[in-house]
Amino acid sequence: MADEIENVTDTNMEQIKIALNALYLCIGFSIKHISANEGVESAKKYKDSMLEALKSGDIDMALLEERKTFDLIVSKIEALAID
Repeated sequence: MADEIENVTDTNMEQIKIALNALYLCIGFSIKHISANEGVESAKKYKDSMLEALKSGDIDMALLEERKTFDLIVSKIEALAID
């Protein structure tokens, strides 16, 4: 797991949006992969564990500093389907 994010000061907003969308799609891909290969229950446990870690600040404490950002990230992860 990455412990910190690379510095993005030279990155424009469009690149950041593309990167965030790609990361979101990767999380969705991971959940579907787990579901297909290890079962729906494993995928649900993975997603629940990720949400718990997000909400507690275990993944990134900075997420807890701004409610709007927190709500956006958590709602996006909650919306990911488990097939």
